[in-house]
Amino acid sequence: MPVLSKTGLHIKATMDADLLGEGFGKVNRNRYNKHTNPKGIINLGTSENKLMSDVLFKKFSEPELNVWTEEMLVYCDFASIYELRESVAEFLKAKSNAATPLDPNKMVVMNGGGSVIETIAFAICNAGDAFLVPSPFYGGLMHDLDLRAKVNVHPVHLHSKMKENETKPFQLTVEKLEKSLEEAKAKGINIRGLFLINPHNPLGEIYSTELIKDCLQFCHKHSLHIIFDEIYLTSVFKEGVQPTSILQFKPEDIPDPERTHLIWGFSKDFAMSGMRVGIYYGFSDVVRQQIVNQCCFTGIPGFIQVMLSKMLKDKDWLDNVYYATNRKRLRESYELVTRELTSIGVPYLEASSSLYLYADFRKFLKEPTFAVEKDLWHKFLDAGTYISPSQAFYSDDPGWFRIVFADKIAKLELAMERIKKVCKEISLQ
Repeated sequence: MPVLSKTGLHIKATMDADLLGEGFGKVNRNRYNKHTNPKGIINLGTSENKLMSDVLFKKFSEPELNVWTEEMLVYCDFASIYELRESVAEFLKAKSNAATPLDPNKMVVMNGGGSVIETIAFAICNAGDAFLVPSPFYGGLMHDLDLRAKVNVHPVHLHSKMKENETKPFQLTVEKLEKSLEEAKAKGINIRGLFLINPHNPLGEIYSTELIKDCLQFCHKHSLHIIFDEIYLTSVFKEGVQPTSILQFKPEDIPDPERTHLIWGFSKDFAMSGMRVGIYYGFSDVVRQQIVNQCCFTGIPGFIQVMLSKMLKDKDWLDNVYYATNRKRLRESYELVTRELTSIGVPYLEASSSLYLYADFRKFLKEPTFAVEKDLWHKFLDAGTYISPSQAFYSDDPGWFRIVFADKIAKLELAMERIKKVCKEISLQ
């Protein structure tokens, strides 16, 4: 009799096939350190903001953020303490330019965005159901949905080569959604909803208001749920660029509020993925209650809830210290990486938000296959830099890599030198 159950074997198989997890594991076993391991791997593959620790440490050390109360030691509302939901509601209204105030009673706080995605899947899907997701897409979404909830992804494949009437690479249109939905139906796949990441991971694109409207109408037409993952909502670093959000729509302009859901969190916009704080916001009391019913498994410590609630109330610090510094540092890091890519003739998709860019290394592939792409990925790893290949994002367009630039300048310079060295060696072969 096998040691593992069928579920255990399914989880093992899913994680064994996870390239993002494989890369992260290689980094953890040989992590770069300037002093103790200078030849170790520099991680530009995991989407984390490593630019703001000094600013956060200073804020966290303030006495008013370090007050212990008895309430922190007992069970609280599984949706989180009301004060945190209230603070997040006020913060998101301001940062998203929301059309109306957010209701804290429609919000749930959990231990990370992955937990939010999984609880939504359990609440609205049956095992074997699927979501339409524009591809390439964040690879971790696959195991967030499939690992335990057994919910699948049906990719809406987008391509770098533009077709007639398209204005940019990897362009999403309703026509492509319709075609993908028909393909899924023909295969007997029950599509339960559309999952959109905005700003997009890995493309760095901000969806237009017009496209969001089109997607809302598409989902309403087919009675599909629509999930907006806005985890990078405030990570906009280009001057003059504004984020778009489902929160900018008035309730009467959302055709099916009962099937409309929002995900946000502290991991990207606040450079604290280790805190494990994700947010669900939805308009359906029925769906929200089913999500809350699962939250006995997804709570976060009371001390962190109180601390973050107080942090969000300091609007002067948010605007004049945290975000002013974050935007400046992200912009500087982005400019460094794009200069280095340009120096070796590597095109990239221009980004105005998020922590990464999508770069085109196809000219360094001997053949346009994922096997050759994976070989190039291993060459970068062997040279001491981890960046993520397109196959980790379930693309069918090999040769593209996501590079996370939200790191210290000195480390970025070294990582890019390692990448350039690999590319030059390939060019000489």
